[in-house]
Amino acid sequence: MTGSLWSVVGGLPRQRFRACLVAIAVIGLGVAWWRYPAENHYSILSCTISFLGSPDANRNPHGWRFYQAGMTSLILLLFSLAAERHVRLSGQMGKAALWSSAAITVSLTLILLATWIPDSQERHWLGIRAGDVHTPVAILAIPFMGCGLVLDALALWRSGVRVRVLWPFHLYGLIVLVGAAKLLAWERMCRRDPTLPEWPGEGLHSTPLWEWIAFTYLVGIMVWMAHGAGTAKIKPGQPVPLNADLSDR
Repeated sequence: MTGSLWSVVGGLPRQRFRACLVAIAVIGLGVAWWRYPAENHYSILSCTISFLGSPDANRNPHGWRFYQAGMTSLILLLFSLAAERHVRLSGQMGKAALWSSAAITVSLTLILLATWIPDSQERHWLGIRAGDVHTPVAILAIPFMGCGLVLDALALWRSGVRVRVLWPFHLYGLIVLVGAAKLLAWERMCRRDPTLPEWPGEGLHSTPLWEWIAFTYLVGIMVWMAHGAGTAKIKPGQPVPLNADLSDR
């Protein structure tokens, strides 16, 4: 059965396979959002992404399986984009591509694992409350992804890609810095005023909001690394001469 499944998947054109993953991701996540009970009041300002995949009665008891299907498809799509990015840029980036690809792979694997260990206070995983496993696993994925993206940016810059062409990395860095500044500012505000709730934060100080922004942009930057204008003319596995002008790409 497994062999037949992989033979079918292997026979699909890559773009058609990715289109299927996109469709499953959009439908799965959309239905998970739609099935979230109205009385539980889902909002990106107060609820993390993982709330959509939590079976708890006060979260998403009717839609969490749809979240797992949709998020799994999205992560598989990111794996596919990361692999294509590695093939296209490894010749230019050299050994740095191995390290960055390894870091990104570990991060995506941890996110996939966190998808299937729901952020739940009611369910258990290997005798441990699932939420107590989910949160550390999800947090651990962040530094691995950060290292992978920083290595990519530095390796491309050292290979001769002009700084302005790497604007998606700069924008991601700006998002991280602004988000961190807002969250730290809220923490200071809570210390000065004990009546303020530390979680989730209000307005632009909301932790879930910045999680949504960072993850959404992550999908975008992975697409850019695989197909973006800044790398479109780089042939797979072919080095680019040092100080090559890629400003028109």
